[in-house]
Formats: sequence, structure tokens, C-alpha cells
Amino acid sequence: MKVYTTDRSNDRSEPERIKVGVADYAVAHAGSTLVTSGLGSCVGIALADVEAGVAGLAHAMLPSASAELKREEAADDVHPDVWKYVDTAVPELVRELADAGAERARIEGRLAGGSAMFEFESSAGAVGERNVAAAREALDASGIPLIDSDIGGDYGRSLSFDVEAGELSIRRAHGETHVI
Repeated sequence: MKVYTTDRSNDRSEPERIKVGVADYAVAHAGSTLVTSGLGSCVGIALADVEAGVAGLAHAMLPSASAELKREEAADDVHPDVWKYVDTAVPELVRELADAGAERARIEGRLAGGSAMFEFESSAGAVGERNVAAAREALDASGIPLIDSDIGGDYGRSLSFDVEAGELSIRRAHGETHVI
């Protein structure tokens, strides 16, 4: 039986893998890899200041938070659902990166996901398309340049974000891997 542990006191050569769940995020420093899976219509928002060795990854489900949630956030407490919505996750992730030592002017963004996983589409458009549009808008509003993206399609994705290199590796459900 093989035993897995997060105790790396004896082995510093292997990068730390930090899992990001749905409606979740993580911020890490060089030597770490941020990973998430199950991106369908959700978007993975990867932000990095490579020079500072700080990066973050959010896995957002829906384009926009309700006005009530936004009012609660204004009270200076981070509402647990902030990571569920693209329009609240992006500015919060930028703030978290700055708190971890990133220089706001050097943060660059990458996006993945936003697939059309189902035939259902509302009058406002498919959720994946709306998530991508909301992410682009939120990045622009935060002054974060979008370096590259792997969006759309009708397939799922898994992400691996190398904090040190600032490279986002995207494994598509049909087996192809793409690095941006």
C-alpha cells in the first residue's frame, strides 16, 4: 500500500500541488503548482506576477453575483460565495495576489473553460460564453492584461498552473494538452 502525505519536510525537489475546487481559489508562490479539474462551462482564471513568484487560480461557476452578495462583500468580509462568481472572483483574486507580494502592474491573466457543455441556452446566452465575457470584463476593469486563453468548445478541461513559470497547462477531455 502506497501512502500519500502532504509532509514534504524530507523532499523539497518536487513542487507542491495545490488543488482548487469548484467555486474555490488558491494563491501560491514559486515551487508550487495550482490544479483544478472539471471545467466545463466554468472558467479557470489564472493570474500571475512571475517576477514576484506569486500566482493564483480561481474556478468560477457563474458570470455574476447578485447585488445582495456584492453588498455583503462591501462590508469588508469575504463572502464564501465570492469564488462562485466571475465578477467577484477576479477582483478578490487580484487583491489576494497583492497581499501575497504581487505587484499589481505586473499581474497577467490567462483564461480556460467556458465550454458549451449542454444544448440548453437561455435568452442571455450559454453560461460558458457569459462566463468568458464576464471574465474578460472583470480583468479589464481590474487593469489585468489577458495574455492568452483556451475557451469555448464542447469539452471539459483540467488545468495545471506552474507558479514559477506562469504557464497554464490545459488538458482537454479528448486528450490534447495545450500550454498558454
